[in-house]
Amino acid sequence: MSDQIEGNVILVIDDDEINLQMAKMILEKKLPCRVIMADNGIQGIEILKRQYVKLVLLDIMMPFFDGIQTLEKIREDSKIKDIPVIMLTASVDKKHISKAIQLGIKDYVKKPFMPEDLVDRVSKKLGPITNKSTSTILLIDDDPDDLKQAKTLIENTLPHEVLTASSGIDGMESLRKNKINLVIASAEMKFINGFRIADFIKGDASLRNIPIFLMIYSDDPDMIKRVDDSSASGYIKKPLNNADVLEPLVKFLKSNK
Repeated sequence: MSDQIEGNVILVIDDDEINLQMAKMILEKKLPCRVIMADNGIQGIEILKRQYVKLVLLDIMMPFFDGIQTLEKIREDSKIKDIPVIMLTASVDKKHISKAIQLGIKDYVKKPFMPEDLVDRVSKKLGPITNKSTSTILLIDDDPDDLKQAKTLIENTLPHEVLTASSGIDGMESLRKNKINLVIASAEMKFINGFRIADFIKGDASLRNIPIFLMIYSDDPDMIKRVDDSSASGYIKKPLNNADVLEPLVKFLKSNK
């Protein structure tokens, strides 16, 4: 699957299986995108919290937890509140439409949707179809399980290409060979740890503008102080098993756009 497609991930939330499959078939056929599906609002919100999504198509009329309730929960969560949403509706209930507008919805698609209308509205929201990312993250860790877990989480959460290195030496070699925009390195590795990699980056004129985040295992004050005193831009905590641990990194990336 190309980076271009991976950069345009669309989540469709609808309790109707036929509508889900039709939307997926139409959009993936007509646009360079990947469509993921949820058959209820609660499941959709969980997906949004744990992986990268560029656009949401949200059905208004769903049992138990409808589209308006789902939209309210999305808008209340600082991590996902800015993701664009298009409502899917067969309803002409002015109360529903008014509430959706109050929650920032500027567009909707009538059901049953016409393929041309769906594609047109979605393509406008996606904007120019670009690559998944122009940025590359280098992930360095000598623990193979931690490396695999971190790579999976980062790829599912951030729209960036991820390169990996299984030792500090390999990481330094990758920095010399590749165009790297961000480094994430384990603070505790044999021989060459994250602190030494941070010093290596700072000491090289061609690399010193590359930010580096260190991965640490605990809230030990001495370790945190050591990170703060180093040339690292910040830290994230192991294990990297949910999107919440990447929050410091996400904030850093947003502030440095």
